[in-house]
Order: sequence, then C-alpha cells, then structure tokens
Amino acid sequence: MPKESKELSRIEILQKEQLVLAKERTILAFMQIGLTSIGVGVIIAKFFDDFIFRTIGYLLIIVGGLEAYESTRRLRKKQKEMEELKKELRVS
Repeated sequence: MPKESKELSRIEILQKEQLVLAKERTILAFMQIGLTSIGVGVIIAKFFDDFIFRTIGYLLIIVGGLEAYESTRRLRKKQKEMEELKKELRVS
C-alpha cells in the first residue's frame, strides 16, 4: 500500500509541474504583449508629431515596460516553484 501512495504523490507532483508549465507559457505571452506594446509605442512616438500621438506612444512604452517587468518577476517565481517540484520528484 505505501508504494501506491508514493506513486500517487509522484503523479500529483507531475500534475503540479504541468500546471506550473502552463502558467509559465501564459506569463511568457504577457511578456510578449508588453514588449510589443513598447515597440508600438516607440513607433507612434517617433513617427507622429502630434502631442496626443506622442503621449499615447509614451504611455504604451511605460505600460509595456511595467508589463514586461511584472511578467519577469512572475516568471522567476514560477521557475523557483518548478525547481522545488523537481526536488520533490527526485526525493519520491
């Protein structure tokens, strides 16, 4: 019976690992959106001379930078979770 409980815990660890990987993919998509926002903001700010367009461009750069920063922070957190799950998997 203990072997089955050990296998069950191993399956649970693998399921958690799969969930963390899915969250990492989502975080990377948000990072991609942030970097795209920065690029679009630079293009708008550089090629349009109106005050409103420049303001929109600068806002896109700021928001994109914040999104990329937050995504990086969350990604590091998920990577630490993944390392902990790998350690648990080695132990079991």
